[in-house]
Amino acid sequence: MSAPSDPVARPLRADAARNHAAILAAARAALEAGGPDVALEEVARRAGVAPSTLYRRFAGRDELVAAVLEDYVAESVEPLLARAAAVDDPWAALTGVLEGLVDGVTRHRGLLAAAKATGAFTPELAARTLAPLGELLRRGQAAGVVRADLVPEDLPVVVHMAVVTAEHDARRWRRYLHLLLDGMAARRA
Repeated sequence: MSAPSDPVARPLRADAARNHAAILAAARAALEAGGPDVALEEVARRAGVAPSTLYRRFAGRDELVAAVLEDYVAESVEPLLARAAAVDDPWAALTGVLEGLVDGVTRHRGLLAAAKATGAFTPELAARTLAPLGELLRRGQAAGVVRADLVPEDLPVVVHMAVVTAEHDARRWRRYLHLLLDGMAARRA
Protein backbone atom coordinates (compact mmCIF):
# COMPACT_ATOMS: atom_id res chain seq x y z
CA MET A 1 0.00 0.00 0.00
CA SER A 2 1.20 3.54 -0.74
CA ALA A 3 2.38 5.83 2.00
CA PRO A 4 -0.09 8.54 3.06
CA SER A 5 2.17 11.22 1.58
CA ASP A 6 2.08 9.49 -1.83
CA PRO A 7 -0.07 11.73 -4.09
CA VAL A 8 -1.25 8.66 -6.03
CA ALA A 9 -2.63 7.01 -2.89
CA ARG A 10 -5.74 9.19 -2.72
CA PRO A 11 -7.90 11.03 -5.23
CA LEU A 12 -6.79 14.54 -6.08
CA ARG A 13 -8.80 17.55 -4.98
CA ALA A 14 -10.52 19.31 -7.87
CA ASP A 15 -7.94 22.12 -8.00
CA ALA A 16 -5.05 19.67 -7.79
CA ALA A 17 -6.59 17.57 -10.58
CA ARG A 18 -6.91 20.69 -12.75
CA ASN A 19 -3.27 21.60 -12.02
CA HIS A 20 -2.17 18.05 -12.82
CA ALA A 21 -4.01 18.10 -16.17
CA ALA A 22 -2.66 21.58 -16.96
CA ILE A 23 0.90 20.47 -16.19
CA LEU A 24 0.59 17.39 -18.42
CA ALA A 25 -0.85 19.43 -21.29
CA ALA A 26 1.79 22.14 -20.91
CA ALA A 27 4.58 19.58 -20.67
CA ARG A 28 3.38 17.82 -23.79
CA ALA A 29 3.22 21.08 -25.75
CA ALA A 30 6.58 22.25 -24.42
CA LEU A 31 8.29 18.92 -25.16
CA GLU A 32 6.85 18.81 -28.66
CA ALA A 33 7.98 22.40 -29.32
CA GLY A 34 11.32 22.37 -27.52
CA GLY A 35 12.33 18.74 -27.35
CA PRO A 36 13.74 16.88 -24.37
CA ASP A 37 15.75 19.83 -23.01
CA VAL A 38 12.82 22.13 -22.22
CA ALA A 39 13.13 23.68 -18.76
CA LEU A 40 10.63 22.48 -16.17
CA GLU A 41 10.14 26.10 -15.14
CA GLU A 42 8.90 26.72 -18.69
CA VAL A 43 6.42 23.86 -18.28
CA ALA A 44 5.18 25.39 -15.02
CA ARG A 45 4.86 28.81 -16.68
CA ARG A 46 2.86 27.34 -19.58
CA ALA A 47 0.64 25.46 -17.13
CA GLY A 48 -0.01 28.62 -15.12
CA VAL A 49 1.30 27.08 -11.92
CA ALA A 50 4.24 27.79 -9.65
CA PRO A 51 7.31 25.59 -10.13
CA SER A 52 6.73 24.29 -6.61
CA THR A 53 3.33 22.95 -7.73
CA LEU A 54 4.97 21.09 -10.59
CA TYR A 55 7.64 19.62 -8.30
CA ARG A 56 5.00 18.64 -5.75
CA ARG A 57 3.35 16.45 -8.38
CA PHE A 58 6.50 15.32 -10.22
CA ALA A 59 9.88 14.78 -8.59
CA GLY A 60 11.71 15.70 -11.78
CA ARG A 61 11.90 15.54 -15.55
CA ASP A 62 11.92 11.73 -15.81
CA GLU A 63 8.73 11.36 -13.79
CA LEU A 64 7.00 14.16 -15.71
CA VAL A 65 7.97 12.78 -19.12
CA ALA A 66 6.81 9.29 -18.07
CA ALA A 67 3.43 10.73 -17.05
CA VAL A 68 3.09 12.65 -20.32
CA LEU A 69 3.99 9.54 -22.33
CA GLU A 70 1.50 7.46 -20.35
CA ASP A 71 -1.15 10.11 -21.04
CA TYR A 72 -0.31 10.12 -24.76
CA VAL A 73 -0.49 6.32 -25.01
CA ALA A 74 -3.81 6.20 -23.15
CA GLU A 75 -5.29 9.08 -25.13
CA SER A 76 -3.99 8.33 -28.63
CA VAL A 77 -2.36 4.93 -29.08
CA GLU A 78 -4.72 2.65 -27.17
CA PRO A 79 -7.87 4.07 -28.81
CA LEU A 80 -6.20 3.64 -32.22
CA LEU A 81 -5.48 0.00 -31.39
CA ALA A 82 -9.04 -0.53 -30.12
CA ARG A 83 -10.54 0.97 -33.30
CA ALA A 84 -8.31 -1.27 -35.42
CA ALA A 85 -9.41 -4.35 -33.47
CA ALA A 86 -13.02 -3.55 -34.40
CA VAL A 87 -12.29 -3.43 -38.15
CA ASP A 88 -13.52 -6.58 -39.89
CA ASP A 89 -10.93 -6.61 -42.70
CA PRO A 90 -7.66 -7.86 -41.13
CA TRP A 91 -5.45 -6.17 -43.75
CA ALA A 92 -7.25 -2.84 -43.37
CA ALA A 93 -7.03 -3.13 -39.58
CA LEU A 94 -3.29 -3.79 -39.57
CA THR A 95 -2.36 -1.24 -42.22
CA GLY A 96 -4.64 1.38 -40.68
CA VAL A 97 -3.07 1.03 -37.25
CA LEU A 98 0.47 1.13 -38.65
CA GLU A 99 -0.37 4.28 -40.61
CA GLY A 100 -1.90 5.82 -37.49
CA LEU A 101 1.18 4.96 -35.42
CA VAL A 102 3.58 6.44 -37.97
CA ASP A 103 1.44 9.57 -38.23
CA GLY A 104 1.41 9.92 -34.44
CA VAL A 105 5.14 9.43 -34.10
CA THR A 106 5.91 11.98 -36.81
CA ARG A 107 3.64 14.55 -35.15
CA HIS A 108 4.96 13.98 -31.61
CA ARG A 109 8.70 13.68 -32.14
CA GLY A 110 9.69 16.02 -29.32
CA LEU A 111 7.68 14.06 -26.75
CA LEU A 112 9.02 10.75 -28.01
CA ALA A 113 12.61 12.04 -28.05
CA ALA A 114 12.16 13.13 -24.43
CA ALA A 115 10.67 9.74 -23.55
CA LYS A 116 13.65 7.99 -25.12
CA ALA A 117 16.14 10.31 -23.38
CA THR A 118 14.56 9.78 -19.96
CA GLY A 119 13.91 6.05 -20.23
CA ALA A 120 10.13 6.49 -20.11
CA PHE A 121 9.59 3.63 -22.55
CA THR A 122 9.09 0.78 -20.12
CA PRO A 123 8.58 -2.90 -20.94
CA GLU A 124 5.05 -2.61 -19.52
CA LEU A 125 4.22 0.29 -21.82
CA ALA A 126 5.68 -1.56 -24.82
CA ALA A 127 3.65 -4.67 -23.98
CA ARG A 128 0.43 -2.63 -23.91
CA THR A 129 1.10 -1.71 -27.53
CA LEU A 130 2.77 -4.87 -28.79
CA ALA A 131 0.10 -7.29 -27.56
CA PRO A 132 -2.74 -5.69 -29.58
CA LEU A 133 -0.42 -5.29 -32.59
CA GLY A 134 0.41 -8.98 -32.32
CA GLU A 135 -3.27 -9.85 -32.33
CA LEU A 136 -3.84 -7.76 -35.47
CA LEU A 137 -0.87 -9.49 -37.10
CA ARG A 138 -2.20 -12.96 -36.17
CA ARG A 139 -5.63 -12.06 -37.60
CA GLY A 140 -4.00 -11.04 -40.88
CA GLN A 141 -1.91 -14.20 -40.99
CA ALA A 142 -4.93 -16.40 -40.25
CA ALA A 143 -6.80 -14.71 -43.11
CA GLY A 144 -3.83 -15.31 -45.43
CA VAL A 145 -3.27 -11.61 -46.17
CA VAL A 146 -0.06 -11.12 -44.16
CA ARG A 147 3.21 -13.01 -44.53
CA ALA A 148 3.40 -15.97 -42.16
CA ASP A 149 7.03 -15.29 -41.20
CA LEU A 150 6.34 -11.91 -39.57
CA VAL A 151 6.40 -11.65 -35.79
CA PRO A 152 4.87 -8.91 -33.61
CA GLU A 153 8.30 -7.45 -32.86
CA ASP A 154 8.66 -6.65 -36.59
CA LEU A 155 5.83 -4.11 -36.46
CA PRO A 156 7.52 -1.41 -34.33
CA VAL A 157 10.53 -1.74 -36.66
CA VAL A 158 8.27 -1.08 -39.66
CA VAL A 159 6.92 2.01 -37.90
CA HIS A 160 10.48 3.15 -37.17
CA MET A 161 11.58 2.68 -40.78
CA ALA A 162 8.68 4.78 -42.06
CA VAL A 163 9.35 7.46 -39.43
CA VAL A 164 12.99 7.69 -40.47
CA THR A 165 11.88 8.46 -44.02
CA ALA A 166 9.72 11.28 -42.64
CA GLU A 167 12.82 12.90 -41.17
CA HIS A 168 14.01 13.49 -44.74
CA ASP A 169 10.67 14.37 -46.34
CA ALA A 170 7.67 14.66 -44.04
CA ARG A 171 5.25 14.65 -46.95
CA ARG A 172 6.33 11.29 -48.34
CA TRP A 173 6.31 8.90 -45.38
CA ARG A 174 3.01 7.37 -46.51
CA ARG A 175 4.60 6.32 -49.80
CA TYR A 176 7.42 4.56 -47.99
CA LEU A 177 5.11 2.98 -45.45
CA HIS A 178 3.04 1.53 -48.29
CA LEU A 179 6.19 0.12 -49.88
CA LEU A 180 6.97 -1.56 -46.55
CA LEU A 181 3.39 -2.81 -46.29
CA ASP A 182 3.65 -4.33 -49.76
CA GLY A 183 6.57 -6.34 -48.43
CA MET A 184 4.43 -7.54 -45.52
CA ALA A 185 1.57 -8.76 -47.70
CA ALA A 186 1.20 -12.46 -48.34
CA ARG A 187 2.03 -13.29 -51.93
CA ARG A 188 -0.96 -14.41 -53.91
CA ALA A 189 -0.61 -17.30 -56.35
